Amino acid sequence: MFKSIIIQFVFVFCSLPIFSQEKQAVVFNIKGTVIDSVSHDAVPYCTVSVSKKNAPTVHLKRFTTDANGKFSYENRSGADTLLITFESAGMELYTKTILPGKQDVDLGKIALKQNSKILSEVTVVAAKPLVKVDIDKISYDTKSDPEAQTLNVLDMLRKVPMVTVDAEDNIKIKGNSNFRIFMNGKPSNITTNNPSQVLKSIPASTIKNIEVITQPGSKYEAEGVAGIINIITDKAMAGYTATLRAGVDIYGAANGGVYFSTKIGKFGVTANLNSGQFKSPNSRSSLYRENYASEQYKYTFQNSKGNNTNNYRYGDMSFSYEIDSLNLLTLNTSGWGGSGTSKSDGNTSTLTQQLDTIQKYASGGNSKSSWGGYDGSLDYQRSFKKPDKLITLSYKLSYSPSKDDYTTAIDGLINYTDRKQHIKSNAYNTEHALQFDYTEPFHKIHVIEAGAKYIIRYNVSNNNYLNYNFTDDTWQTIADGNDKDMWYRQNILGMYGSYKLKLSKFSAKAGLRFERTSSKVDYKNHSEYNSDIKPFSNLIPSVDFGYNLSDAASFQLGYTQRVSRPGIWFLNPFRDTSNPLNIQQGNPNLKSEINHSFNLAYNYFNSKININSSLYHSFTNNSIESVSSMLNDTVMYTTYQNIGVSKNTGFSLYVRWQINPKISIYLNSDGGYSYLKYESAKNRGTQFSVYAGGSYNLPQNFRLSLNSGYSSPTVTLQGKSSGYNYYSMSLNKGFFNKKLNVWFSASNFLQKNRTFKNNTRTDTYYSESVFTRKALGLRVGVSYTFGEMKATIKTVSRTINNDDVKGGGNKSGGGGN
Repeated sequence: MFKSIIIQFVFVFCSLPIFSQEKQAVVFNIKGTVIDSVSHDAVPYCTVSVSKKNAPTVHLKRFTTDANGKFSYENRSGADTLLITFESAGMELYTKTILPGKQDVDLGKIALKQNSKILSEVTVVAAKPLVKVDIDKISYDTKSDPEAQTLNVLDMLRKVPMVTVDAEDNIKIKGNSNFRIFMNGKPSNITTNNPSQVLKSIPASTIKNIEVITQPGSKYEAEGVAGIINIITDKAMAGYTATLRAGVDIYGAANGGVYFSTKIGKFGVTANLNSGQFKSPNSRSSLYRENYASEQYKYTFQNSKGNNTNNYRYGDMSFSYEIDSLNLLTLNTSGWGGSGTSKSDGNTSTLTQQLDTIQKYASGGNSKSSWGGYDGSLDYQRSFKKPDKLITLSYKLSYSPSKDDYTTAIDGLINYTDRKQHIKSNAYNTEHALQFDYTEPFHKIHVIEAGAKYIIRYNVSNNNYLNYNFTDDTWQTIADGNDKDMWYRQNILGMYGSYKLKLSKFSAKAGLRFERTSSKVDYKNHSEYNSDIKPFSNLIPSVDFGYNLSDAASFQLGYTQRVSRPGIWFLNPFRDTSNPLNIQQGNPNLKSEINHSFNLAYNYFNSKININSSLYHSFTNNSIESVSSMLNDTVMYTTYQNIGVSKNTGFSLYVRWQINPKISIYLNSDGGYSYLKYESAKNRGTQFSVYAGGSYNLPQNFRLSLNSGYSSPTVTLQGKSSGYNYYSMSLNKGFFNKKLNVWFSASNFLQKNRTFKNNTRTDTYYSESVFTRKALGLRVGVSYTFGEMKATIKTVSRTINNDDVKGGGNKSGGGGN
């Protein structure tokens, strides 16, 4: 397959001079964009028919416009006058006459009128496809999905090809949890440690589309192993528009928000602000552990119950100023903040092999946590009269703090000492980035890109451990408890170049990125551990090929190499001893991962059927994974290590069928085989997930949607995490031409509780943890949109993308229904 594509590429490329020397044939291109004469929106998949004027019923070719209403036709019919006819459901027929000539013809925007002869009681709807495929990414059109009114972005991701979201809200791309999340083409630290929390706080109705960049090219940082999720919000419109939102769930957690955009002359503003709560009442957890190496401390049982409440705030603002037609300034800011409280009570027992209780204690805990992030970027774009030629200069500042405060009280009942502990951890990350990008197109089929970037990153961790002295009635510092305060600096220089070729059926893209990384680690109280890590360089190649079998079907083949540097969540040496049986700690000595990824995809899209299928394989020889071991007979210690080998081979399949204008169904599935190995520990196995659903347009602006899904247990280095099933329904009613929307949704309504099991097995012990929370989710909400929209504000085409930090960690405060 690969060899065949290369041969075709060489043949087509070498044939270009021959084609250009054809002097007898009358060859010219005809192109344009079909739009609605009233709304000025693009008319996707409009039927275009080409015939000679003297034989109008004999079609030389028939094809459809793309999802953006664009078309291009290469005429080789000779020196004849042509008739081009445009047809679309519910629109009047439009015919254009093209006189013979040797010059390319640009018809510009072709406005189709609504067909006034259609009977009033008949509604004809031309369905817009939800998925669009490019050579290195796929795009999910959230605005065209009616469920965007009732779902948040995390829920919407369950419907996006190649993306899965499990029962604990962990996100994966192609079965891999190492990815990055962008907002409007820019990475944000606010999604590094808490991606699920952030995305649950953003209503899907404020999102324009979601892109999954499966083969990040050389213009991106060399990180984001599995890919990049780019979430694009609505842009500001001329005039103004605003949407107000509010909702509440069965547990009393309320949320609300506002979206606003306006453009006055050359100046535009877009703002999106959200606030709300997540509540998880009466959750329960249990732990069973068997220690193979000890007869005296053979079995451990732990049970606890608790209540969690988390508050969140999320917002972004964008300012744009058009200096003139060729110069543009934009300022983007965003922020995410959250805080959570948790109360728990439990008991723990340790038994001998003969099942005698040798140790027992009761525990109570209170925790407070806060997290957040703030990003700001300033971009200058210089355009040229030559289409698509761009120069962009960008600066970006990011700051993301987090705090944890635990108080734990232990009441010894059998052979255990009373204890009271107070632990505080403060950590933050600061980044400065400066970037230059240049894009130069040639002869409509060639595009060259080049750029450079410099990042300065600081990770800081300060920790405080206190024990309560019952005799003196005072809090005292634990010996050696505050000696791991860390300051970590990283400097990264990156340079890239890429080339893209796009012919009528064949496209290719190749790039090369060079990165130089230097790091330094300082410990506040232990200077003997300070180190200047030896700088290292990476040369990162990427190559992609695309071939269009027809106007609707295409293949993509790609290879890329990626690098993943550990973020503060993995590096933080803070030692969490809030649970005496399970101690957790980061590892400041982690090294960067290097991953190799191969992808083969087939796509088929028309107005009724959308299909995206993909086969992929990736391997990493030092990926960062969680590793657990026994510190003593009763305490398990968990940290992060660069495991020896990680391999993933799998597939993904997305299908959407618009059965008729009122009914549509979809299927989104992913599956594969994983192999993990670290020293003597290794694990392997298959895993898969399937999501399916549909929607039905009812009379009187009612819409009913149904969704369901199943995910098998996930293979980890030392065990498996829980599988789960999921189902939901929602009903939406629009009023006043759909400006006012009221909705109701219910999920997992046939279950009382949801249970998640995770197990770990090593040569020395077996451990199984079980977490149970309420299953039922009921939500009601309302939104109202007002204002007048006219034209979209211009924004820069390129900006800073810091996609170089390993994501997917999950701070406290998760959960919710």
